[in-house]
Amino acid sequence: MKVVIPLAGLGKRMRPQTHSKAKPMIRLAGRPILGHLLEWLDGDHVDEIILIISPHQTDVEAYARGATKRPLRIVVQDHPRGQADAIARTAPYVDEPVLIVFSDTLADVTFDHLASTDADGLIYVKEIPDPSRMGIIVVENDRIVDMIEKPANPISKLATIGMYYFKPSAGLYDAIERVLAAPPRLGGEYYLADAIKLMIDDGKHLRPHLATEWEDNGTPEYTLHAHRWLLDRSGGQASPRDGVTIVPPVFIADDAVVSESVIGPYVTVESGCRVERSVLSDTILAPGASVKNQILERTLLGDRTALVGTPLSANLGDDSTLGPPDQDELPSL
Repeated sequence: MKVVIPLAGLGKRMRPQTHSKAKPMIRLAGRPILGHLLEWLDGDHVDEIILIISPHQTDVEAYARGATKRPLRIVVQDHPRGQADAIARTAPYVDEPVLIVFSDTLADVTFDHLASTDADGLIYVKEIPDPSRMGIIVVENDRIVDMIEKPANPISKLATIGMYYFKPSAGLYDAIERVLAAPPRLGGEYYLADAIKLMIDDGKHLRPHLATEWEDNGTPEYTLHAHRWLLDRSGGQASPRDGVTIVPPVFIADDAVVSESVIGPYVTVESGCRVERSVLSDTILAPGASVKNQILERTLLGDRTALVGTPLSANLGDDSTLGPPDQDELPSL
């Protein structure tokens, strides 16, 4: 099969991290999100991986070609006209089953089931308590009969996770052509969900496939939760350092300079970073970042950033409190 990964989105919900880099190039647990995605999808069942990028995402192509052994093709979406428009550009290169995976998605799914499926397609879903901010599917007798984007009152808890398989790919591309022939929806974009609804109306047999674990990378909060998930699965990587307490799981690059600090849990310290007299948890330091005299939690620092604090002096009386307000748990899906 072919694997199509749309990457050309602007990543607005991840700003300011995405002002200077593509969202899939944000690094978690020692590699870019795209690297984790390519590792997950690697296998003999994949004939070719097709990445859809925007014209300015040259760093994506350079990285991807060194991060997978699968044949790789780059397709450019010149203008951000939505998911369906992006996927339509891959039609000349797909004449076999196709798996579409959006770059926000990491899941525990394996792909052995694809060879034996008798459906026209699979939509990957996870049951979550409140799917109102996502697309949901409606299922009758193991057949998808409707797909609803961001319903105000969800009639199903099966949320789509941004992953789709179409066994005969021709039906998908035919539906996309019909979507593109109509006026675009809100924001001037064309949506994959509209093409899928046309396939349902055409009588295509689409079936749900349940993912028990799914991590989203669409917002800073969900990205930090996905970072936890990746470190829990890998166990992290960190060499002992004198004067440094490591609370695993963490990833610390071998050339990072860390002194007189407590690191972890759930921390990534990338190559070229420097951390001095600081306490870090649930924090991601991109390459070249430096932190001094800080206590950080739920923090993302971009490439070559510097965050320097000063020690605190306090004189507090009985029953006083000095500290940040309580924070809710990181969101999970």
